[in-house]
Amino acid sequence: MPRASTKEEVKDKLKHVPPKNAADDPSPRGLWFCNWKIWLEARRLLDEALQPLGLRSREFWLLVIAGAGNVSQHEMAELCGLDPSSLVAVLDGLERRGLLHRQRNPDDRRVQWVQRTVDGDKLYARALPRAQHAEAQQLAALSPADQRQLVAAMQKLIAISK
Repeated sequence: MPRASTKEEVKDKLKHVPPKNAADDPSPRGLWFCNWKIWLEARRLLDEALQPLGLRSREFWLLVIAGAGNVSQHEMAELCGLDPSSLVAVLDGLERRGLLHRQRNPDDRRVQWVQRTVDGDKLYARALPRAQHAEAQQLAALSPADQRQLVAAMQKLIAISK
């Protein structure tokens, strides 16, 4: 039976993957892999920063989106890339904690609007500086010019995405 590779062996193997066109390369040198690794670290840093407030990253992002007011659950699911049934469970928890409020759209009873409550606004105000600090931590290895360039490039990719 073959032996499992250690983490160090896998990292060493990945160093020797030949570079390809980063735009469509799912290998460890490609855009997809890089985005995934950056997101994993961002989520870890954000979860760590928000933990003292009893929040997780996805709950924080739902508070961000709900701050716009009258956002439908369907829109929230699309914005977060979550399955609507998964979103409902998270919204239920935030609503039980008094951070969000759902109400039926009077013009279309099939649609539920989601809004932050006063307590949700207060928690968001406490969470935002922590989230900004977590982002700054992740970007700290880059110069301010590189940070601006990275964000600008990512915003371009977002703008052309569906």
